[in-house]
Amino acid sequence: MSLGLVIVGEGHAAVIERGGRFRTVLGPGRHFVVPFADSVRARFDLGDQILSAPPRPVEAGDGQEVLIGFEVVFAVTDPRLATYEIANPAIAIEQLARTALRQEAGLTTAERAVTAPGDLHRTVWTVLHDTTGRWGITTKELELEVSPPAPTTPSTAQEWY
Repeated sequence: MSLGLVIVGEGHAAVIERGGRFRTVLGPGRHFVVPFADSVRARFDLGDQILSAPPRPVEAGDGQEVLIGFEVVFAVTDPRLATYEIANPAIAIEQLARTALRQEAGLTTAERAVTAPGDLHRTVWTVLHDTTGRWGITTKELELEVSPPAPTTPSTAQEWY
């Protein structure tokens, strides 16, 4: 921001504060603001964003582990809520999805999680969709990758004995 001019790119939004309090959300274009009184609190890309999380081990209800990774497509729909409800949308969505996956995987067997991941998908989708809506974010797509853990190979020391 130079001399009270704020430039917001196409498909983006900027949240403006005056004196540390919300003032307005600016859309694309050039905007004049009061120098030294107004400040840009946050800028958002309003287009679709993809969050990919690599597969990590999750313990199923039967004590076995399964590898679960996911990809979430989301978009910021309300920059004001996305600014003040959560600190970082991508990290919050990842933590929420991982927590929901751990809880749901704990209620099923490893075999069922691998062969019928639809139950996991439905539960995680519901949690993501409901919660992110309150954050000013729309969850558009969720893809899960559920697989059994790779078989462990014996170390060279174990092979000799």
